[in-house]
Amino acid sequence: MEPHKVLILNRSFEPLQVCDVRRAIVLLFTGRAERVEDTADLIRSPSLAMLIPSVIRLQRYIRRAGNHALSFNKKNILKRDWYTCQYCGRNGGERMTIDHIVPRSLGGKTIWENVVSACRACNTRKGSRTPQQAGMFLIRKPSKPLSALYLTILAQSARHLHVWEKYLPAEAVGSLTGNGDSKEVYPCNGDGRSPSPLF
Repeated sequence: MEPHKVLILNRSFEPLQVCDVRRAIVLLFTGRAERVEDTADLIRSPSLAMLIPSVIRLQRYIRRAGNHALSFNKKNILKRDWYTCQYCGRNGGERMTIDHIVPRSLGGKTIWENVVSACRACNTRKGSRTPQQAGMFLIRKPSKPLSALYLTILAQSARHLHVWEKYLPAEAVGSLTGNGDSKEVYPCNGDGRSPSPLF
């Protein structure tokens, strides 16, 4: 089972970072944070049972350093795409490749909006063709993440997004789903085809 992650909010309710459950419980028990949202799961000790937090808020305001530059690299592409093939939906972890939607040989650029994570099978099947030429469709339209901070938060939010998204800017959630105006994620049936073609 995937370990729980907890979203930490500043006193002002702006997202700061993601931590593990142990760190969140220490912050709660030392009075440095308060619960905002809980999961439905329990954590137990010999003398205590409590709901695992999903979102906590710090009791004092933390001044954030300026935004770090967002690097365009394979690691960040995989983070943005949740280490999931954007054609078939398989999660391949670090073994994923990256694919140019419009191949470089056809004039495609190496930019956030033209590069996605892909499993080796889909990348090989697509080859030097566009998805349309290969009869393949994307799960979601790629876009540049809002910032390095939100890329890190969203990369850990796969199972929490329905709870966390109300604390994140719409643009940050839109960059994950591929559409700033809609939170719909286009379904994929597992063979690189989707009923909702984007390209």
